[in-house]
Amino acid sequence: MSKTNCKTAIQRLCRSAAVFSLLLAACSVDQGIEPLPGKLRVRVVYRGERPADTQGVYLVVAPEFPPHAINELHHSPNSLAFDRDTVYAELDLPYGHYDAYMLWWYSIDRKSNLADILSMSIDLTSKQPEYFDLTPDNPVYETRLTASWGAVNRNARIKGTVTFNGPFPANTAAVAVAAYEVKPEDSIDYLIFLKSIDFSIETNPYQFDLPVTSGMVSYIAVFWLEERAALTDFKTLGYYRDPRRPERIGQIFLSPGDIASGVNIEADWSLIQ
Repeated sequence: MSKTNCKTAIQRLCRSAAVFSLLLAACSVDQGIEPLPGKLRVRVVYRGERPADTQGVYLVVAPEFPPHAINELHHSPNSLAFDRDTVYAELDLPYGHYDAYMLWWYSIDRKSNLADILSMSIDLTSKQPEYFDLTPDNPVYETRLTASWGAVNRNARIKGTVTFNGPFPANTAAVAVAAYEVKPEDSIDYLIFLKSIDFSIETNPYQFDLPVTSGMVSYIAVFWLEERAALTDFKTLGYYRDPRRPERIGQIFLSPGDIASGVNIEADWSLIQ
């Protein structure tokens, strides 16, 4: 996602990355007869050129962010229109507090993952998502989201090999390789600065191929998540190092159409023990 839209805009609790491609199917949405009393109204403004592989854009709301489980989320039952510059979306919700709201992009060709949040409103002071409350006195919250299509235009690639120094622990929920625009420092940064992630690592060694948006990639790392961990409880097993100065983090600048190969990472299990 673009820095502008994250700092203007940013998923396993199950074992495999395929879970994330089922996000919308698993998110909570009201199936009852009684109408929900609250409402979120969003004006969505699209910017830039839409990727040709766009399948849909969904409005997603998190009562708690990061969510502890994907079934805590609420989402629009159908894709928002994306054939015009400005559209309006509404989502009926129960009264209560909501930590975050966002637009989630889906591709025709690829499984969805954490990097597919198209837009999310971030409070620049707290570096936390902007929240809202729905109450009987204030049952409707109206807001705006600017969605930069460039955030999900994966026009470059990073290829390499992850090599582990031992077997995967029995309590492994997922192992991932991810690329970041900026090296994460706080837990929320692992979502905000994410450019691409692959949660399907199950072999040693593992050949990865990450589609990314062009530009600077300042951090490429391998993460481990144990069973029943929260979404931001990543443990770092290793990261890409500068081949000329291995004590430094390796960085890559990609132009549109570029493929960076030979991005190899040594993953050390002792770092999580």
